[in-house]
Amino acid sequence: MQNPNYTNSSNTDRDWTLPSQSLDGQIVLVTGATGGLGTALCKACASAGATVVMASRKLPKLEKLYDVVADLGSAQPAMMALEQDKAGPAEYIALADKLQEEFGKVDALVHTSAELGTSTPQMAIEHAEWVRVMNVNLTSARLLSLYCMPLLSKSSLASMVFLLDHKPTAYWGSYGVSKQALQGFMHMLADEHEGKKGADGHPLVAINGYDPGPMRTPLRRRAFPGELEKETTLPENRLGPLLSLMTRSDRSRTGVAQHYEK
Repeated sequence: MQNPNYTNSSNTDRDWTLPSQSLDGQIVLVTGATGGLGTALCKACASAGATVVMASRKLPKLEKLYDVVADLGSAQPAMMALEQDKAGPAEYIALADKLQEEFGKVDALVHTSAELGTSTPQMAIEHAEWVRVMNVNLTSARLLSLYCMPLLSKSSLASMVFLLDHKPTAYWGSYGVSKQALQGFMHMLADEHEGKKGADGHPLVAINGYDPGPMRTPLRRRAFPGELEKETTLPENRLGPLLSLMTRSDRSRTGVAQHYEK
């Protein structure tokens, strides 16, 4: 069931790519960097010249990805281990302070982190799992968005994109609830900042959401263990609309929940 509040990607969005050096001098912060779509995004941004700041929970995976991303572009990437399932305001303030110290701004913040939890009825969800999933999928995105907003406001082309997934049906557990709430938060934040304009009259920070649909990722394999790999596409093939939102191909677009459509 598709969210009636989604807009579908256009042909232009689906085919969107990043030309070489198009992100030179840009600071792109990606949470969930070691996940399927997060990794694909980090590689694409680094290849286009961006300084990619990779945030994820597991340092060994970050270190492995760092080596890959460092070989793709001219800008040296950065990595930040962040225990999103446990972190509170102090950790996010420290992260924002570090970004201010190192870079002085953030041009794009993309929230790709996701915790699946257990596919189970609401009555069967253990509270500890509920808290963990909500922390990773919702609370982390909220805190990082709020504390990074001053850094985004220093960019001439700032964007924030939330990865969405419309799952309001039975047995999607805490994951389904968290993703519904995340979309609501995105819309509220966009509405609250819509009146803040840049010198060109467009929103100072564009805040949007993107649902890439089914992809061949570790999270998808956990949710659908019996699914054949050939039944879903690689994350790289779903980057177009996300890159379009992130780079603001339409400067006026904000508060949009976009869904990939073939």
